Amino acid sequence: MNSKVGELLVNRLLPGLNVHAIGPYVFLDHLYPTAQKAKKPESPSGKFAHPHRGIATFTYIFSGSLEHYDSHGGHGIVEAGGAQWMKAGNGVVHDEHNSPEFQRTGGILHALQFWINLPAVHKAEEPDYLAVQANDIPEIELPEHAGTLRVVIGSLGDRQSPVKTYSKQYLYHIILQPKSKFTLTIPLKQETAAFIPVGEVNVNGQDFGKSELVTFHLEDGEIELVNRGISPADIILFGGEQYAEPIVAEGPFVMNSRTEIAQAYNDFFAGKYGTITYKSIE
Repeated sequence: MNSKVGELLVNRLLPGLNVHAIGPYVFLDHLYPTAQKAKKPESPSGKFAHPHRGIATFTYIFSGSLEHYDSHGGHGIVEAGGAQWMKAGNGVVHDEHNSPEFQRTGGILHALQFWINLPAVHKAEEPDYLAVQANDIPEIELPEHAGTLRVVIGSLGDRQSPVKTYSKQYLYHIILQPKSKFTLTIPLKQETAAFIPVGEVNVNGQDFGKSELVTFHLEDGEIELVNRGISPADIILFGGEQYAEPIVAEGPFVMNSRTEIAQAYNDFFAGKYGTITYKSIE
């Protein structure tokens, strides 16, 4: 479903009509590749700042550069290939926007944003933030020079992402070379999906692409990816163990009951999430 987020056009893939969550992942927006004109850098106005509670937000950047601020003191700038991770916990206000340097140079902005549902015991904890740079993410070379697998969240073999997790979950970015294929065995009984942001990839014998989400049955043990094209193809493979607690979502909050949702709103309007202190651009 296409929608506007601020001034940007996104494809909202989760929650969908038939799929409400993939493991702990309860939200996925695909920010289409969008040309950003070069301009004089401006300090953020706070116009698009908004609250969260009960989740971790995760923004993965294909191209461009984003700056993060939050009311718990978190601040960072991340370039292409990196990610912004923020644990909202018991409530925080955050703001993401083009970094000053990216405003100055312009270019293509292309990103994903996930919401990762926290187990109930962690929803009441203090917020946290991590700027994950591109070189922080471990990479694995695929067999037969087929491409690269980036362990963005979770682990694979002896490679471990620096991103904090609170349940069994993973997110891999596979870059598949032209005329190449790769088969990955996924853990049984874990919910899994593949997302193809641009181009086209054959997934288990069927073609998908152009901002399309593919879900798998719990008993599907292998996922075969084939790139028949003449350019490298990006595939995001993500999932995890099924969330076992009640899920109640409204607006920017994901909790376990309607009472907790009401409390999240009350605490926000009472100013308990704090305010963001922005830095001015010299």
